[in-house]
Amino acid sequence: MDRVNIKGIQTFTTRDKETGEILRQQVRENIVTTLGREMLARRMAGNTTYTGAVDYGALGTDTTVPANTDTTLGSESTRVTVTSQDFAENIAYISFFFPAPAADIGYEEFGNFVDGGAGADTGQMFSHVLISGTLATTETLTVDCQYTIT
Repeated sequence: MDRVNIKGIQTFTTRDKETGEILRQQVRENIVTTLGREMLARRMAGNTTYTGAVDYGALGTDTTVPANTDTTLGSESTRVTVTSQDFAENIAYISFFFPAPAADIGYEEFGNFVDGGAGADTGQMFSHVLISGTLATTETLTVDCQYTIT
């Protein structure tokens, strides 16, 4: 029996806000949550309860290991809208840009959401990953998400 799998990989790139020089880069595999997989199944069956489009990405400060049952970040601290979205064959590419903050912020987790809003914990969590870092007032962060369906 064939299985359909979704593999998510996030690349976190920290740059100098003035020069654009890459300062740090980390790559992580994530969990596509049960809720994320359910949304895809709903759309395939013609259910339009959710759009299925990832529209927000968020950073948080919780260090709990992500679980399939997650519906929010453990402790969301900041979120942004999608910067770019595209697909090629069976791969979706979704990017988020976090501008330099007013004060240094630490983060331990990242998640993205379908049908979210500007407020914390809004929308349906699609994926969740642990990532430890600090974003300084002189830095920006780009999160490039790649979801491969096989």
